[in-house]
Amino acid sequence: MAASNGGSRKTASRLNIGDAIHDGWSAFCRAPWSFVLFAVLLTSLQLLLQPLQEGVLQAAKGETIGGADWLLALVGLGASLAVSCWGTVGMVDGAWRALAGERPTLGSLLRWDGPGFGRVLRSWTALGAILLLPLLALLALLAGALLLVWVLERSGLSITDRLLALPSLLFGLLTLFVLGLLLLALLYFGVNQQFLVQIALLEKQIGWASVQRGRALIDPQWPLLLLLGLIKALLLVLGLVSFGVGLLVVWPVASVITTAAYRQLVRANPQLTAPLSSPSAY
Repeated sequence: MAASNGGSRKTASRLNIGDAIHDGWSAFCRAPWSFVLFAVLLTSLQLLLQPLQEGVLQAAKGETIGGADWLLALVGLGASLAVSCWGTVGMVDGAWRALAGERPTLGSLLRWDGPGFGRVLRSWTALGAILLLPLLALLALLAGALLLVWVLERSGLSITDRLLALPSLLFGLLTLFVLGLLLLALLYFGVNQQFLVQIALLEKQIGWASVQRGRALIDPQWPLLLLLGLIKALLLVLGLVSFGVGLLVVWPVASVITTAAYRQLVRANPQLTAPLSSPSAY
């Protein structure tokens, strides 16, 4: 009997992607215009902020820009990040309310949640710092390669010399290895941090704690969450190719589906506790 209960518990804790998609779509359909108008507003704000960031593009092309341009670019990047964070908080908040049976209005999605904004921003920062480590290692290798080429040219040698053929090959393989590690890290964390915002908002986890919680929640079912991520990516691609208009619908739908999957996991497995309070409690 005990074995039977244990087996049913194990089955119950497994993510059902079909149910997550069904629940997410049903929740979106409770207030589709609120979600779509909110997505339109966020997209419009991001488009308005793009001209401020033109200085970064000019610098990337090798053009000389002044200090004022750099300042405007930094302001634009900061404002764009703030809009993204605020919009993500509002979208997840609305998704959670819709999954609970409410009909979120545009006003409720626009509501400012300072504590939630801070938790999500700190969690994003923690995840970014983790992903920055292999990127810095790759940049250090590339900088070392450029420095080596410069030293060889100054000494009259070339990396095409037979004496340097093996070291150059090993260095290239090491660079490819670090690049592979970076891509694997992006894939791994991209999958097991799908619930980072939900965890920061609903469980009130902050920074590294939210990243760890995401790993504990998703790692046992990583392949299933990879499949869910691929389905959402396919939906976003379909929305993008439909002249971008469909993206304004697909983006909220994908957000609600993600929240539905999170809700299903924390409710299904009693060992993965979460303060599933009323949507209006936070």
